[in-house]
Amino acid sequence: MGRPAKMTDTDVLDVTYELIWQRGCDDVTIRDLEAALDLRAPSIYRRFGSRDELFAAAIDRYVERVVQGRITKFLDGSDDPLQGIREFFLSVLTIPAGAARAPGCLLTTTSQQSAGNVPAIGAALGRGFELIELAFRRTLDRAVGQGRTLASPSPEVARTLLQSFQGVLVLARCGFDQLDVTVNRTLDALLMSHRRSPNLTQGASSP
Repeated sequence: MGRPAKMTDTDVLDVTYELIWQRGCDDVTIRDLEAALDLRAPSIYRRFGSRDELFAAAIDRYVERVVQGRITKFLDGSDDPLQGIREFFLSVLTIPAGAARAPGCLLTTTSQQSAGNVPAIGAALGRGFELIELAFRRTLDRAVGQGRTLASPSPEVARTLLQSFQGVLVLARCGFDQLDVTVNRTLDALLMSHRRSPNLTQGASSP
């Protein structure tokens, strides 16, 4: 029989982000990585430099696959920008089959751990959070282009949405229920001023 195919760097990053997403960076040791990746520590270090650099690269990979995927589907791909924001929030509450709770977000959980203070890991987290915030801002700007009005400039609203989104993720990870109600009420309050101008609303009744 031939030798097993060698794991590519992308394969390593995919396995690593799944592992630290489930268990947290603080609780994953180099021995855990050796077992999960079927690689010895020297090989891991040669390819990624250090455990922390591997984690940072894995977080970047998570952002590329998971976070950007949600942004593309719910924010950039939505005909109604504000509804897209709502669906983006609600998408993280889905509980996978066989799981007891929603998985939360790797960015959020890592930022709450000591690993978040490691420069390389902190920088990766910052890149991920910035991507989400810019996507919110871009979506709000698109809403303005469709005739909506904003109570505050879109950068301020985008930052508030990011803060609210992180709070929802923490509660989801802790197993809180009925968060869909909380999300809808929060977004109703945040976006209540973002209504289409009456003269732009199709089918509006005459006064």
